Amino acid sequence: MFFSGTFEMMFRIDDKVAIVTGAARGLGNATVRTLALQGASVAAVDINAEEVAALADEIGDAVKAYHIDVSNVNELRELVEDVVRDLGRIDILVNNAGICPRLSLADSTEDDWHMLMNINAKSQYFLCQSVWPIMKKQGGGRIVNVASASARTGGIADASIYSGTKGAIVMFSKSIAREMAKDNILVNVIAPGAINTDLMHNLPQKKMDAICGQIPLGRLSEPSEIATMIAFLVSDENSYATGATFDANGGRIMV
Repeated sequence: MFFSGTFEMMFRIDDKVAIVTGAARGLGNATVRTLALQGASVAAVDINAEEVAALADEIGDAVKAYHIDVSNVNELRELVEDVVRDLGRIDILVNNAGICPRLSLADSTEDDWHMLMNINAKSQYFLCQSVWPIMKKQGGGRIVNVASASARTGGIADASIYSGTKGAIVMFSKSIAREMAKDNILVNVIAPGAINTDLMHNLPQKKMDAICGQIPLGRLSEPSEIATMIAFLVSDENSYATGATFDANGGRIMV
């Protein structure tokens, strides 16, 4: 056989410490659960203090909740210090926090631009910067930055700034991956399509049906399906892929 064993024995990340932002709901929530199941200690980060605390309480000792505003660079740097103090190290970073308000070009303001860029893109960039010396000292690490299929297509209508933030993530992640490669830090991007989360269910049903109609698999992804891909990318089984963008969109975009 090419390999033996079960899925439960693969993608193990025992004794690793992971940071997951945007952890309270959706993909972040599923990623926290998946990484904890695979043996990691997880720093679950979210601006919603009550929900992220409830997640940590539900899972137990494997998860510790942190309440910060990811758009604040000082808070990002303090987060890294707190996680090292509390959990001893940082091996994995999953930059997932993001927002997607519907904003047309005509109605967008400068404040809208800064809000989305700060939460979606700036947070990822500076959290990568903040964990770099920790991972370098430890001999390596894994980073996954969550983008979107919108980075490939420009997204659906009224999401131009959002799409711009996700495109920025793809590009700066490639550059970061080149810089960090010498330190055995692998940096990759995952670009999900439509996921079965609150974000999608806030759309009108007609829009939801139209989106599903464009997906060859005929359905939204479940957060756990994307989280499983993230689990591979941050595991030791991924020892060579870096600077790559992994599409997970049910076939809607094939490049």
